[in-house]
Amino acid sequence: MTRRQLIAVLAAAGLLAAGCATPVGVRRASERHIYETLTANALSTDEASVSSRQVALRLGLSEQLREDPESGLAELHARTLEEMDGDRLFALAEYSFIHARRVRSRAYFVAASIYAYAFLFPEDGSSAPDPLDPRLRTGVNLYNRAIAAALVSETGEVVLREREFPFHLGVLDLSIDPAGFEWADRRLANFVSAAELEVRGLRNRYRRNGLGAPFIADPLPVEGGATPGEKIPVAENVKVPVTFVLRYADARAALRRGRFPATLDLYSLEAATEIMVAGRRVPLEYETTSALAYGLEVSDIWSFALRGYLRGDSLSAGDGLFMMRPHVPGRVPVVLVHGTASSPARWAELLNELESDPKLSGRIEIWFFIYATGNPILYSASLLRESLRSAVLELGGTQRDPALDRMVVIGHSQGGLLAKAQVISSGDRFWRNLSDRPIGELDLKPETRELLDRAIFFEPLPFVRRVVFISTPHRGSFLAGNWLGRFASDLFRAPQNLMGTSLDLARAGISVAGDATRAGIDLATGDEDSKLRRQLDRVPSSVDNMNPENPFSRTISSIPVDPGVVAHSIIPVRGGPPPRGQNDGVVAYESAHIDEAASEYVVFHSGHSTQSHPETIEEVRRILLKDLDGAE
Repeated sequence: MTRRQLIAVLAAAGLLAAGCATPVGVRRASERHIYETLTANALSTDEASVSSRQVALRLGLSEQLREDPESGLAELHARTLEEMDGDRLFALAEYSFIHARRVRSRAYFVAASIYAYAFLFPEDGSSAPDPLDPRLRTGVNLYNRAIAAALVSETGEVVLREREFPFHLGVLDLSIDPAGFEWADRRLANFVSAAELEVRGLRNRYRRNGLGAPFIADPLPVEGGATPGEKIPVAENVKVPVTFVLRYADARAALRRGRFPATLDLYSLEAATEIMVAGRRVPLEYETTSALAYGLEVSDIWSFALRGYLRGDSLSAGDGLFMMRPHVPGRVPVVLVHGTASSPARWAELLNELESDPKLSGRIEIWFFIYATGNPILYSASLLRESLRSAVLELGGTQRDPALDRMVVIGHSQGGLLAKAQVISSGDRFWRNLSDRPIGELDLKPETRELLDRAIFFEPLPFVRRVVFISTPHRGSFLAGNWLGRFASDLFRAPQNLMGTSLDLARAGISVAGDATRAGIDLATGDEDSKLRRQLDRVPSSVDNMNPENPFSRTISSIPVDPGVVAHSIIPVRGGPPPRGQNDGVVAYESAHIDEAASEYVVFHSGHSTQSHPETIEEVRRILLKDLDGAE
């Protein structure tokens, strides 16, 4: 065969092979690639979804929408008015959103929200999207994101005012319902879009999926406004998760008229979790985690931890309760009490999980107790007791709100000892650590006697039904008894009222520090200044109290929890099972264990600060669910 003949044969074979390749066929690709192609949409990429591209291809508008989006959208809009169905409305929502995002056009974001709303909520007798149609969730997200983008100005501010807004589809007649801007005794303002915030420092970011553009708001005081529950303030710098819903009256008919009457409603999580739209019950969307993280970022509570230990008068407003949200009758209070050299901020992980749990949300409310953690434990416990009593009275009492009669107190470390003091009957056992003489025989100032009555003698609070002890040193901490504990105790400075009480007791021959008399110091003699100076160094700190050899530690460990209260223990240890003979770096297992606990959960391979550990949080959740269900 000559060379020319060979070339001819090869050419013929090539033509034959080409003729065998069909115009339509398949080729293998990865399952992931196929899935991404089928599920991509305008929110995840800069391209419309497969379903919207199908509409554009059927109507011959693909190239026009790509090359000249505004004329392409106008043509698609006109064709939709001729035959208005869900496919075309969804395509208009996607292509409008893509164009709006590219050119930052508020008008096209508004248009995208109208098309999405008309797709989701037909009022002309058309069928709503099938629940299994993936476009249903995408349509909700398009609406939510379009509303959020339309509300935020170029400077990043949310400007809210009623007005007529002319745009390419006609005129938007916007009204605003002012009722939603009220939050307890405050007014919501300074809105920030949750879609623009990235959360750090928390394991999980929770969003309650639904309808509405999620924002975060500041609750600002209203001048002259009433303050319900003023003795239980809402935390400073708290941020409120809210959502905006723009309701269009019969959006499909409005598209034909070119006139769009709409009402902008604002909802907070406390006000509503679902609403009625076009005769359907629809959940609302909120960003709870981003609101929590945003509030903690601007809070000064992080700096309180060390200061709160060193200075007994470190709280300018005094020790006491505060809430994350206004009180709602019917919700069981869960009171969180932090530990030594700590602050309520250390409950962030637990709070994030509990507030976002669908089985707990709406059934409990979180209260915090903040206190100067260096002060003597009985003194802090007395402040907790008075705060809880005042709170229940302020909220109308347990007869008015029976949920207040089911209070749960959860304490970490020293906070667990404060919690235990609320559910024990001490008699005069703590007083006998100070003196063998009855307190009624002593010549004391009225303010001293009043403080001692509150801080020495405890009876169970009748409305506390359950306590949870986390890393609690019922029999003291081995760290408190070594050089580190003594060093920490030396740094503590007692508040003025305790100094005065100490001096008054010294005049009666009683030392509040057991080691003072053993050292041979006669506190009942000498001039007043020298006695005060000696007492300043000897008002016991909480670390002194947690020394296993301290009389307080021995006494409180000998007093059982009241039989009418259900107690639970969560005990971390640094190693694996069994827990006996181990510790968490601060508290030995044997100190944290109590026989009367209805349940004991050991968190293995965990340190003392276990309140953020996933297993600890899950156990707290289990306990709360059992409590709400009425189980032991």
